[in-house]
Amino acid sequence: MTLASDVNLAAPLRVLVADRDDAARREIAAALERPGFAVVATCGDAASATAAAVRERADICLVDFELPGGALETIGALVSLPLAPKVVVLGGSDEESGFLSALEAGASGYLLRELESADLADGLMEIVAGSLVLAPAVAARLVDQLRSRDRRRAATPAGLTDREWEVLQLLADGLGTKEIALRLGVSATTVRRQISSAVERIAATGRRKGTRT
Repeated sequence: MTLASDVNLAAPLRVLVADRDDAARREIAAALERPGFAVVATCGDAASATAAAVRERADICLVDFELPGGALETIGALVSLPLAPKVVVLGGSDEESGFLSALEAGASGYLLRELESADLADGLMEIVAGSLVLAPAVAARLVDQLRSRDRRRAATPAGLTDREWEVLQLLADGLGTKEIALRLGVSATTVRRQISSAVERIAATGRRKGTRT
Protein backbone atom coordinates (compact mmCIF):
# COMPACT_ATOMS: atom_id res chain seq x y z
CA MET A 1 0.00 0.00 0.00
CA THR A 2 1.34 3.41 -0.98
CA LEU A 3 0.61 6.31 1.33
CA ALA A 4 -0.52 9.56 -0.20
CA SER A 5 1.61 11.35 2.39
CA ASP A 6 4.71 9.71 0.90
CA VAL A 7 4.29 11.64 -2.34
CA ASN A 8 5.83 14.96 -1.32
CA LEU A 9 6.40 15.72 2.34
CA ALA A 10 7.97 19.09 1.41
CA ALA A 11 4.59 20.32 0.14
CA PRO A 12 1.75 21.36 2.48
CA LEU A 13 -0.19 18.41 3.86
CA ARG A 14 -3.41 18.00 1.94
CA VAL A 15 -6.13 17.64 4.59
CA LEU A 16 -9.71 16.48 4.18
CA VAL A 17 -12.20 17.27 6.95
CA ALA A 18 -15.24 14.99 7.24
CA ASP A 19 -17.65 16.07 9.98
CA ARG A 20 -21.40 15.88 10.47
CA ASP A 21 -21.57 19.50 11.61
CA ASP A 22 -21.07 22.35 9.14
CA ALA A 23 -19.86 24.76 11.83
CA ALA A 24 -17.34 22.21 13.09
CA ARG A 25 -16.00 21.71 9.56
CA ARG A 26 -15.44 25.45 9.25
CA GLU A 27 -13.75 25.67 12.65
CA ILE A 28 -11.39 22.79 11.91
CA ALA A 29 -10.54 24.20 8.50
CA ALA A 30 -9.84 27.60 10.08
CA ALA A 31 -7.63 25.97 12.73
CA LEU A 32 -5.46 24.51 9.95
CA GLU A 33 -4.97 27.80 8.13
CA ARG A 34 -1.29 27.75 8.92
CA PRO A 35 1.98 26.95 7.12
CA GLY A 36 2.34 23.28 6.27
CA PHE A 37 -1.35 22.55 5.79
CA ALA A 38 -3.89 22.92 3.00
CA VAL A 39 -7.51 21.91 3.59
CA VAL A 40 -8.48 20.53 0.18
CA ALA A 41 -12.04 19.40 0.94
CA THR A 42 -14.72 19.40 3.63
CA CYS A 43 -17.47 16.77 3.64
CA GLY A 44 -20.55 15.92 5.66
CA ASP A 45 -20.91 12.17 5.05
CA ALA A 46 -18.99 8.97 4.41
CA ALA A 47 -19.57 8.62 0.67
CA SER A 48 -18.52 12.16 -0.19
CA ALA A 49 -15.47 11.87 2.09
CA THR A 50 -14.15 8.79 0.29
CA ALA A 51 -14.80 10.31 -3.14
CA ALA A 52 -13.12 13.59 -2.18
CA ALA A 53 -10.09 11.80 -0.71
CA VAL A 54 -9.52 10.13 -4.08
CA ARG A 55 -10.23 13.25 -6.12
CA GLU A 56 -8.06 15.58 -4.02
CA ARG A 57 -5.31 13.05 -3.24
CA ALA A 58 -5.58 13.82 0.45
CA ASP A 59 -2.58 13.07 2.66
CA ILE A 60 -4.58 12.99 5.86
CA CYS A 61 -8.31 12.74 6.61
CA LEU A 62 -10.00 13.95 9.78
CA VAL A 63 -13.11 11.86 10.35
CA ASP A 64 -15.87 12.62 12.84
CA PHE A 65 -16.62 9.51 14.89
CA GLU A 66 -20.34 10.14 14.32
CA LEU A 67 -20.02 10.82 10.60
CA PRO A 68 -23.24 9.97 8.71
CA GLY A 69 -22.68 6.76 6.78
CA GLY A 70 -20.40 5.34 9.47
CA ALA A 71 -16.97 6.39 10.67
CA LEU A 72 -15.60 2.86 10.85
CA GLU A 73 -16.76 2.11 7.31
CA THR A 74 -15.18 5.36 6.17
CA ILE A 75 -11.87 4.52 7.84
CA GLY A 76 -11.84 1.10 6.19
CA ALA A 77 -12.57 2.58 2.77
CA LEU A 78 -9.91 5.28 3.12
CA VAL A 79 -7.08 3.06 4.32
CA SER A 80 -7.85 0.61 1.49
CA LEU A 81 -7.32 3.21 -1.25
CA PRO A 82 -4.34 2.70 -3.60
CA LEU A 83 -2.97 6.04 -2.36
CA ALA A 84 -4.10 5.64 1.24
CA PRO A 85 -4.27 8.75 3.40
CA LYS A 86 -3.60 8.70 7.10
CA VAL A 87 -6.90 8.77 9.00
CA VAL A 88 -7.44 10.61 12.27
CA VAL A 89 -10.70 10.30 14.16
CA LEU A 90 -12.18 13.27 15.99
CA GLY A 91 -14.42 12.28 18.85
CA GLY A 92 -15.20 12.80 22.51
CA SER A 93 -13.42 11.53 25.59
CA ASP A 94 -16.71 10.12 26.88
CA GLU A 95 -17.15 7.59 24.06
CA GLU A 96 -16.70 4.29 25.80
CA SER A 97 -14.76 2.28 23.26
CA GLY A 98 -15.03 4.11 19.98
CA PHE A 99 -11.40 5.06 19.93
CA LEU A 100 -10.24 1.45 20.09
CA SER A 101 -12.67 0.42 17.35
CA ALA A 102 -11.33 3.26 15.22
CA LEU A 103 -7.73 2.14 15.73
CA GLU A 104 -8.65 -1.46 14.97
CA ALA A 105 -10.26 -0.24 11.73
CA GLY A 106 -6.99 1.40 10.68
CA ALA A 107 -7.00 4.95 12.06
CA SER A 108 -3.63 6.44 12.97
CA GLY A 109 -4.92 8.60 15.79
CA TYR A 110 -7.85 9.62 17.94
CA LEU A 111 -8.04 13.27 18.96
CA LEU A 112 -10.69 15.27 20.76
CA ARG A 113 -13.02 17.56 18.84
CA GLU A 114 -12.32 20.43 21.25
CA LEU A 115 -8.54 20.22 20.76
CA GLU A 116 -6.64 23.52 20.53
CA SER A 117 -5.59 24.38 16.97
CA ALA A 118 -1.85 24.24 17.74
CA ASP A 119 -2.24 20.82 19.38
CA LEU A 120 -4.25 19.58 16.40
CA ALA A 121 -1.54 20.70 13.98
CA ASP A 122 1.21 19.13 16.10
CA GLY A 123 -0.73 15.87 16.34
CA LEU A 124 -1.25 15.68 12.60
CA MET A 125 2.45 16.28 11.94
CA GLU A 126 3.39 13.47 14.32
CA ILE A 127 0.93 11.12 12.64
CA VAL A 128 2.25 11.86 9.16
CA ALA A 129 5.78 11.30 10.50
CA GLY A 130 4.74 7.78 11.45
CA SER A 131 3.50 8.04 15.03
CA LEU A 132 0.16 6.88 16.35
CA VAL A 133 -1.33 9.70 18.41
CA LEU A 134 -3.92 9.61 21.19
CA ALA A 135 -5.31 12.53 23.17
CA PRO A 136 -4.31 12.17 26.87
CA ALA A 137 -7.97 11.81 27.95
CA VAL A 138 -8.37 8.97 25.46
CA ALA A 139 -5.16 7.32 26.68
CA ALA A 140 -6.55 7.49 30.22
CA ARG A 141 -9.66 5.60 29.12
CA LEU A 142 -7.54 3.03 27.35
CA VAL A 143 -5.47 2.45 30.49
CA ASP A 144 -8.68 2.08 32.54
CA GLN A 145 -10.02 -0.45 30.06
CA LEU A 146 -6.82 -2.47 30.13
CA ARG A 147 -6.82 -2.47 33.92
CA SER A 148 -10.43 -3.66 34.01
CA ARG A 149 -9.62 -6.48 31.57
CA ASP A 150 -6.70 -7.67 33.69
CA ARG A 151 -7.89 -7.04 37.25
CA ARG A 152 -6.23 -10.24 38.43
CA ARG A 153 -2.88 -9.13 37.03
CA ALA A 154 -0.83 -6.96 39.33
CA ALA A 155 1.35 -5.37 36.65
CA THR A 156 1.54 -5.22 32.88
CA PRO A 157 -1.53 -6.24 30.81
CA ALA A 158 -0.92 -9.18 28.53
CA GLY A 159 0.69 -8.28 25.23
CA LEU A 160 2.45 -5.10 26.36
CA THR A 161 6.02 -4.69 27.49
CA ASP A 162 6.68 -3.06 30.86
CA ARG A 163 7.96 0.08 29.12
CA GLU A 164 4.98 0.34 26.78
CA TRP A 165 2.62 0.09 29.75
CA GLU A 166 4.65 2.70 31.67
CA VAL A 167 4.54 5.14 28.75
CA LEU A 168 0.77 4.67 28.33
CA GLN A 169 0.19 5.37 32.00
CA LEU A 170 2.28 8.55 31.87
CA LEU A 171 0.40 9.69 28.78
CA ALA A 172 -2.86 8.99 30.60
CA ASP A 173 -1.61 11.10 33.50
CA GLY A 174 -1.47 14.07 31.12
CA LEU A 175 2.25 14.17 30.36
CA GLY A 176 3.25 15.15 26.85
CA THR A 177 5.75 13.30 24.69
CA LYS A 178 8.67 15.52 25.71
CA GLU A 179 7.77 15.32 29.40
CA ILE A 180 7.60 11.53 29.26
CA ALA A 181 10.96 11.44 27.47
CA LEU A 182 12.51 13.60 30.19
CA ARG A 183 10.99 11.45 32.95
CA LEU A 184 12.29 8.22 31.42
CA GLY A 185 15.62 9.54 30.15
CA VAL A 186 14.96 8.66 26.51
CA SER A 187 14.32 10.62 23.32
CA ALA A 188 10.91 11.95 22.30
CA THR A 189 11.17 9.77 19.21
CA THR A 190 11.53 6.68 21.40
CA VAL A 191 8.44 7.69 23.39
CA ARG A 192 6.39 8.13 20.21
CA ARG A 193 7.50 4.71 19.04
CA GLN A 194 6.52 3.16 22.37
CA ILE A 195 3.05 4.74 22.20
CA SER A 196 2.59 3.55 18.63
CA SER A 197 3.80 0.06 19.47
CA ALA A 198 1.54 -0.24 22.54
CA VAL A 199 -1.63 0.91 20.81
CA GLU A 200 -0.90 -1.14 17.69
CA ARG A 201 -0.50 -4.26 19.87
CA ILE A 202 -3.82 -3.54 21.56
CA ALA A 203 -5.60 -2.90 18.26
CA ALA A 204 -4.09 -6.01 16.70
CA THR A 205 -5.31 -8.10 19.64
CA GLY A 206 -8.81 -6.77 19.09
CA ARG A 207 -8.67 -7.57 15.38
CA ARG A 208 -7.49 -11.14 16.05
CA LYS A 209 -10.32 -11.71 18.51
CA GLY A 210 -12.84 -10.11 16.16
CA THR A 211 -13.93 -7.75 18.93
CA ARG A 212 -14.88 -4.11 19.12
CA THR A 213 -14.04 -3.63 22.75
